[in-house]
Amino acid sequence: MEINSVKVKNFKSLKDVDIKLNNLTLITGVNSSGKSSFIQSLLLFRQNRDVLITSALAPKSDLLTLHVSFNGTYIKLGDETSLLSQSAFNDDMAFELNTKFGDVILLVNKKQEVNLNNFDKRAFANGLNKFETFASILSDNCFHYLSTSRMSPDHTFGFSQQDINLDSIGVRGEFTAHYLAEKRHQELKVKELRHPESKTLQLLENTYKWLGEISSGVSILASSDASTQSVKLTYQYEYGDNTTSNYSSLNVGFGLTYVLPVIVLILKSKPGDFVIIENPESHLHPAGQSKIAEMCAIAANNGVQIIVESHSDHFLNGLRVATKNGKISPENSQIYFFKKDKDSLETEPHSINIDKDGKLSDWPKNFFDEWGNQLDKLLW
Repeated sequence: MEINSVKVKNFKSLKDVDIKLNNLTLITGVNSSGKSSFIQSLLLFRQNRDVLITSALAPKSDLLTLHVSFNGTYIKLGDETSLLSQSAFNDDMAFELNTKFGDVILLVNKKQEVNLNNFDKRAFANGLNKFETFASILSDNCFHYLSTSRMSPDHTFGFSQQDINLDSIGVRGEFTAHYLAEKRHQELKVKELRHPESKTLQLLENTYKWLGEISSGVSILASSDASTQSVKLTYQYEYGDNTTSNYSSLNVGFGLTYVLPVIVLILKSKPGDFVIIENPESHLHPAGQSKIAEMCAIAANNGVQIIVESHSDHFLNGLRVATKNGKISPENSQIYFFKKDKDSLETEPHSINIDKDGKLSDWPKNFFDEWGNQLDKLLW
């Protein structure tokens, strides 16, 4: 596990939080409870990777004043003065990553000062360059983020050889079809993610086999054209001994194309990767949501560190079942329920664990209890 915990102070509703990360960490909670702000805290480090590297490589005696960007590829938050917690007693926002290389602290004030405390610079010694140590956690090859706003069905899809070479499908999954076209024969790095019905470890076959758990009998074909810088994605269905014609993504269920980046991102992951996925359940029926949770559990149990933000009780229960079935060890997962008390603007993270039988250590108020609340109204 590359990142052990994240501490945030004075950033929006995150007045003072300390989140312990596990192999698989599920972040959930009511709307506007601070979940997205927490994810943005992680993305802030990725977006300012070069600033951190510059600071880390500087002599400890140097006082650095470097620009910290709140607006870029990963996060776009506007004027930083509006991001300070309403109850802050000073003008500093603090973001801290506890990694296996040391504690990385990013202080943001009027001077936008960057400070690294207790960072183990020995990691950069003995001929190792900056991309082989701490910085590798935040590199394109290891840090992968998939936004809740993902690619939707279309006639053609994004083409980016640069992103494919960097092992990226884009923050919106916009290069997923191109990735499949280029890397379709690539073998899974986590062999345990091989679908039970797949005859090989190849990416494309396992992608449509897992996608078949959402829409039975589906297969996919992706092809790229460098001359036109475009990619086509089509679907087929098997029925009996027959196969349908190719269907455009516009003529199959919306959810198939929307979830495709989630499936590909999990399948292409490798041990040591750090993956953030927002709302993987979007546009999926309950069984599909549970199946995505199973995939996340398998990857996380085999060396991929995954952070999931979700509102889905089906994802939660899929994770619980995966734990009971031995797909992931209880000690490799963690749940945080974000909430705000009445008349308070501050986020309060509530830690919940899953035991070996899939039972939860706690069930706080408003934690996936609406089904029961509505049932009570029907019955009584």
